[in-house]
Amino acid sequence: MASTRTIILSIRAAERIRGELERLDGIEVLERYELAHTHDPQVLARGLDGAWAVIAAGEPYTREVFQAAPDLKAILRWGTGSDAIDIDAATDAGVAVVTTPGVNAEAVADMALALMLACIRGLRELDAVVRTGEWRVGPPSRDLAGATVGVVGLGAIGRAVVRRLRGFSCRVLAVEPNPDPDFVSENEVEMTALETMLPRVDVLTLHAPLTASTRGLIGARELTLLPRHAIVVNAARGDLVDQAALTAALESGQIAGAGLDVFEREPPAPDDPILRAPNTIFSGHVSSYTELGLARTGDAVLANLLELLAGGLPATCLNPEAWG
Repeated sequence: MASTRTIILSIRAAERIRGELERLDGIEVLERYELAHTHDPQVLARGLDGAWAVIAAGEPYTREVFQAAPDLKAILRWGTGSDAIDIDAATDAGVAVVTTPGVNAEAVADMALALMLACIRGLRELDAVVRTGEWRVGPPSRDLAGATVGVVGLGAIGRAVVRRLRGFSCRVLAVEPNPDPDFVSENEVEMTALETMLPRVDVLTLHAPLTASTRGLIGARELTLLPRHAIVVNAARGDLVDQAALTAALESGQIAGAGLDVFEREPPAPDDPILRAPNTIFSGHVSSYTELGLARTGDAVLANLLELLAGGLPATCLNPEAWG
């Protein structure tokens, strides 16, 4: 390489591949983990000063950022989502955007099932009761076994969830604009429209990408279509759900519970009403934060970066026209 190329790490999980990067000739690696928490384009741009590539978390990459960071040639997302990146602006600036779809699917699917089971069996409440010295308080819980589950999104994660649900003898309904017909047939998935699905499900689990058309996909109207015993699980993106409407539905008893790994604002403010809503269980956007999830994502990010450094273009680049 004719000159040193600076690689910025904005996500701590990328530490696991730092050693591999530092062994490469002509590469400088800088840790700027504070960038993952900024929403200020000027702060982000200053942190990217001189960077050839960034291994990115969920910080927002806007046209203003690209204009102020002219040396940047690639954004490698540690994960699948690209909703925080203005792809058109990246393309205009000649910045390749590369993601790692599917590599953390098993870890996220495990978390989705854990949230389903925790909600439907009331594990949070059962734990609290035992800790107070009581025993078998309240009515019996519902079951995941044999339940009807609605899956919104049949990408790699949604498909992994469906495979797990088969072990619980669940009836699976799904909404997906481009379903794999072989997968649908082999796993006995009933494809349907969202409005048709909602009144029929015991569990609604979300695995769709966040786009202009899916933002606020589950709002007050959709929540009223769910049965009162239904639970909502979201391990995808917080903005898929109108959080205020979800809070109201939980408080009124319109739905029975919710398990959330993601929120509209992350982390949620301490006074966010969702944190006080009944029959809920939360985790902090950690569904892919497992040993397996991190290992597979790290391997994929490293492979993508090595291909870019060699002048190639990874198949998971979202805007190949930007790379030249």
